Amino acid sequence: MIPDCFSVINLENNFGIKKITKIQTICDLLNVQFVGKCMFCEYTTLIRLYLTVPVTTATAERSFSAMNRVKTYLRSSMTQQRLIHVIMHHIHKERLDELDLNTICSTFISRNQSRKCFFGCI
Repeated sequence: MIPDCFSVINLENNFGIKKITKIQTICDLLNVQFVGKCMFCEYTTLIRLYLTVPVTTATAERSFSAMNRVKTYLRSSMTQQRLIHVIMHHIHKERLDELDLNTICSTFISRNQSRKCFFGCI
């Protein structure tokens, strides 16, 4: 039933598809006609689930990949505690980009008199 439906959609819209080898092709065929989506609602749900699986694992893979890059580069000269801090900064860099560095610097300088003399007031 599904191959027949795909063949009809293919012929009606002149896609020229000879063989379906990708999920994208199925999505394109189902998106062309609303009837196809309604008729094969289980298939559309299954395709949505299939397409979201790579996204859900991408964050963990990205964090692991970041850790490997940082660890490879700095393995010989860094303690474990420092490595953990660098990895956390790399993973959460979006939040760190929101920080105001001038405020942090002025707070750091204002806490010590010798820093005020050395750095001046910001």
